[in-house]
Amino acid sequence: MLALLAFSHTTFAEPASGPAPAAKSAPARTAEAVVRRDLVQPLAAKESSRSRFSRASLPPQERRVRILDEQPGKDAEGVAFLRFAVDARHGFAADDDESQWRLATIVGCVYLDRNQVFVKKGDEYRPAAFLLGKNVKAAAETTCQPAQAQVAHAD
Repeated sequence: MLALLAFSHTTFAEPASGPAPAAKSAPARTAEAVVRRDLVQPLAAKESSRSRFSRASLPPQERRVRILDEQPGKDAEGVAFLRFAVDARHGFAADDDESQWRLATIVGCVYLDRNQVFVKKGDEYRPAAFLLGKNVKAAAETTCQPAQAQVAHAD
């Protein structure tokens, strides 16, 4: 039992990259790296440092980042961003078993020019530090919203 706990403890800190499409655009590859560096890895580190005797639900065994856009869109301020989703897998299923993945457990967007990652909480977006336990304010309403969507809401 102790060996199983030690093995599972080490897998929390190593997020999975998941299945990669054959061809990703350069912005999509960069966005994936930023999300992995600024959100997934710090989140895994935070979860791995918790007590083994905690009553909280177990964190996922693996996480994978999916970039939902091939090319950046622009928000109402004209700043480019890409949307992403983080999938999570709990338990010890085979690596090729897609049915074990919970899709889009974390969604948000990444601003490549600013190296900023935002996650969606309800109807608003917050900096990724929010999931790491930081007390951060909600981002502007234009954050992660395509420019044409803002015009449609203004009517």
